[in-house]
Amino acid sequence: MKKIILSALLLTSLNLHSQISIEGGVKGSYNSTWLFNKNISDQGTEQDYAAGWGSNYGLGAAVYFGPIGLGVEFLRGTHTGGFAGDFAGKYSSNVKLNVNQIPLLLKLKSKNGAYIELGAQVNSISKATYTFDYTDSDIFDGTSDETSNYSKSFTSAVLGFGSNVKLSKAIPLGLHAGIRLQYGFSDAKGVDALGFNLDNKIVYPTYEKTNAVSGGLMIGLNYTFEAK
Repeated sequence: MKKIILSALLLTSLNLHSQISIEGGVKGSYNSTWLFNKNISDQGTEQDYAAGWGSNYGLGAAVYFGPIGLGVEFLRGTHTGGFAGDFAGKYSSNVKLNVNQIPLLLKLKSKNGAYIELGAQVNSISKATYTFDYTDSDIFDGTSDETSNYSKSFTSAVLGFGSNVKLSKAIPLGLHAGIRLQYGFSDAKGVDALGFNLDNKIVYPTYEKTNAVSGGLMIGLNYTFEAK
């Protein structure tokens, strides 16, 4: 019985070794981005959400054992929280976060190139710029550096799916295209639509955390090395 088990383990190990592949490449994304906070949501017409946009770019690599892979990426880009409302006049505002992102992903792929990925991501904020614009006046318009009011880092859950299409039979180069969704489950902190610190207990007696959320198109070029 022991010989049978050892033989099965050896065959499995050899089979996995023959299916090992390493994938690496460049990638980038364009996303719809949001900064959600319950205290902002409760302000009615004075503070409301508006569309924000962000992008990122960088490098990624993954090691596959058959259809199962483990991947890591190093990305940098922007995440914008957009706002609008009516406070002594209609206005729009936004907060642009410069972020560095490191997602760690469990990946599953099929033979035809379709994939799904799931994991966690560490986001570090290097700068936060707040911009305010009254619709009918330029008196109070302007920008300010609010970096100190945001968390130095926060974590996100990541879910993605798409396909990697081979561009040539001679060269193992593939075009990567898919959708990636992110939800920040730790606190990004920050300011509200009017630029007040969300940690201000006079304005907001009950503190609520800020969730950074995004979703968008991820594209890239991948090179795959298969170990035989």
